[in-house]
Formats: sequence, structure tokens, C-alpha cells
Amino acid sequence: MSVEVFTLGGWDIQKDGRSLFTGNRRSHKSLELLKYFMANRGKRLSPDNIVENLWDDADLVDSKNTLRTQIFRLRQILQEEKLLDKNGSGDTPFSLVFDSGFYIFNVGKDCTVDTDAFERNIKEADLKQLDDPNLAIRLYEQAVHLYKGAFLAESPNCEWTFPLHTHYDRLYVQSLLRLFKLLKAQGRHSEIVEYFEQAVCHEPLEESLHLCFLEALLAQNEYSVALSHYNYITERMCRELSVKPSSAMKSIYRRITAGEQNVHRADLSDLSKNFTQCDDPEGALYCDLEYFRIIYNLEERRRIRGGRNAFLGLATISGAGNELFPGRIEAACQGLKQILEDSLRRGDVFTQWNQYQMILLLTDTKQEGLMLIGSRIQKRFDTQVGKGFLTVIMEFKSFSDIPSHYLEQINR
Repeated sequence: MSVEVFTLGGWDIQKDGRSLFTGNRRSHKSLELLKYFMANRGKRLSPDNIVENLWDDADLVDSKNTLRTQIFRLRQILQEEKLLDKNGSGDTPFSLVFDSGFYIFNVGKDCTVDTDAFERNIKEADLKQLDDPNLAIRLYEQAVHLYKGAFLAESPNCEWTFPLHTHYDRLYVQSLLRLFKLLKAQGRHSEIVEYFEQAVCHEPLEESLHLCFLEALLAQNEYSVALSHYNYITERMCRELSVKPSSAMKSIYRRITAGEQNVHRADLSDLSKNFTQCDDPEGALYCDLEYFRIIYNLEERRRIRGGRNAFLGLATISGAGNELFPGRIEAACQGLKQILEDSLRRGDVFTQWNQYQMILLLTDTKQEGLMLIGSRIQKRFDTQVGKGFLTVIMEFKSFSDIPSHYLEQINR
């Protein structure tokens, strides 16, 4: 008799290929107890800890008596299926004994548990990565195939399952990344794509897996597919997790957009066409903070080399405390962004520092002109955005007058 226990992606016990518990109307508490014992097999479990983890004491008149009743029912269920003998131990797939105030549940040699095989394959693969990469690939593949989803996926709200859910989820992602690394070293990029398409069902927003997938697409010159996927996943991560593209994602985006241009030798006319401005050339340039740092470094180098000075500005939205709720601030930031684009000159650059502030970088501007610029921005903001509730405070300093620790913070 062979018994298989499945816990990844759902719960089932199969004896000689026949499902014993799927769709079964057994006692809910008894099956919950069996899952708990299976997850903690080999451990000494006190009655108090079992009750605390499985059932709310407030719902039980006599928690210990309830536990004894459920233990009795569980023994009956397992004995009916010949998974446990009457003494709770012996040469059967399961054993359940009470010793010195603790319950101990174990599985026998004729019983296999998917999580045991999952972890065993990963450990063996980890040891073989350097010595025998082909064997390591096969072992990682076996582990990946065993992972059908989250641990006890039908019980997502049980607190006691959460650490195990996190543990097996982490092992799954790690094994995939190591598998992808070995496949990439052998140029087996199409296999990475296939495994990713299976894995994304379980880990839809794991950035590291998406990066490997995009790398594999680039290796196969699938630029249009890579760009479509990049746009899809970054938009979804922003919408669902409020996460902007990381530096790694931005880096691979630059490689994607380069696309087939890398295959051909460029000439100056080609480059001119590709670098044609798509934004308004008359207004200031709005960019993300990473690009702002690059421009700032460039201007600082110019200042040191040629004595040319530049100014750093800070626009801070301010108002009564009860007026600074998120919806109003977000709208105010959008309004300030448009005002800065219209009020600053071509060649000036600005970016958003936080939800209340914008940083400005002004070049070819004289000290006496800063007050006029700041006043113009404040008036437009008061009229178009603030309307008596919010205002914007403008500050300017020359690069040469800014404390070094402040510049280091911007450039971090």
C-alpha cells in the first residue's frame, strides 16, 4: 500500500492512487486537526498549543474536551481507511501517540509527503550546481513540478499556516531563479520562457522572475514581446502594489527599447531621428529622480570645470493641516507640475522629491532673477491650484552655497 499526501496547492491524501479526502464530508474540525498534525509531524505538540492554533477558545466551552473528542474522531477516520492501527502506532502509514502530555504524529516509510520531496530535491540540487549542473537542473525541475501552489491553499486565513506558506513560497522562487541561472548558462532560453509561463500563475508579481523572463526574451530577439510584457507588468505592479519600476527594471527597459537597433551600425542621421524630442521643446523638462541625479552630476562637473554656476530650487506645497489630505495633495502636485513646465525655461529641469515637494535645477539664470521666477510660480499656483487653501513656498540656493551633506542626500 502506497500513500501520498499533497499539501502544495491544495489538500488531498491518496491511497494507491485513490483520493480519500477530496470532496469528502468528514468532520471539518477533524480534518483541520489532521492538516495541523501533518504540517507538524515529528514534533511534540501540547494540547494547549493545538487548541490555540486551531480554534478560538471563546467559541469552546471546554477546549481540552473538544480536542480529545476530535482526536477520537480523527483516529476513527484514519482507522477506517487503514492508515492508522488501533493503538495509534505500528507498521501503518500514520502514527499518533500521546506521550508525557504531548501528541506526536508521524508518517511511515510507505507514505510520501509532497513538501518532503520538494525540499529534498532543492537541497540536492543546491549541492550539485557547480559539480553537475545538468543533474542540478533535473532536480530543480522536479521540485518546480511538485509545487502546485501555496501551502494548504484552501486555508489562506489560518494564522498557523502563514509561516509555512511563506517558507515554501520562498523556496519555490529561489529554486526557479537558480534553475533559470543554470539554463541561461547553457543558452536554453526557450525553456526559461516555458517555466516562467507556468510559474507566473503562482507568483504573478515577483519582479525577479519577470526580469529573468525579459532577459530570456531579449536573448531570443523577441523585442516587441518583451516591451509589451514590460509595459503590462510595470503598470500592474504600480496599480496593485503602488511600486514604481526598480533600477533593474529600468535598466532592462533601456535594453528592450534599443531593440534591433543594436544589430545595425548607426550613422549620424539615424541617431538624429531616434533622438528627436517628443516633448515640448519650449518648456522645462520633467524627469524622474534617477535621471535628475544624472543631470545634476553633469551640471556640477560643468561648474567645477568652467566656473559656471547653477541653482537648486525647492517648491514646497503648504497649507492648513486639515487641508493636506492625500487626494488634495495629489491634485496639487499635478497642478504644480504643469505650472513649473510652463513657468520655467527650456534647459531647466525638475523632479518630484516627495508628495509635498518638487526639486528644480536652473541654469543660465542670474541671482537677481530667482525672486521673479519664484514669485511667478507662487502667483500661478495660488490662482490655479491653491485657491486660498494651499500655497507653494519657493527656495533657491546656488550650487556653491548648498551644504555638501544636502547635495549628497540628493545624489544618494
